[in-house]
Amino acid sequence: MALNRGELPVRARSGGELAERVRRAEDYALLGARVVVELHSESRAAKPSTRAWAITRRAQRAHRRQAARQQRGEQHQAGRVERTSRPQPEREMVADVR
Repeated sequence: MALNRGELPVRARSGGELAERVRRAEDYALLGARVVVELHSESRAAKPSTRAWAITRRAQRAHRRQAARQQRGEQHQAGRVERTSRPQPEREMVADVR
């Protein structure tokens, strides 16, 4: 540490900077790295059209996921009905003879 003082992380210079670091740490803790990176890329896009595209893409993926969830639920219900409507083989009761 004494040899590499220039390599030490710089402390926040103002209360606002410190508050931003705390907010960022909370975002990572609550949302996870993937979500934070995606939100950051949406809000920090160089062109407004890029930002609009990212937001539109997020909405489209949400709709696709919702449709896939519904479809999985319907397939699950159909499989359940199919299994219960099959005739069950009759089982013989074997008496325990000791």
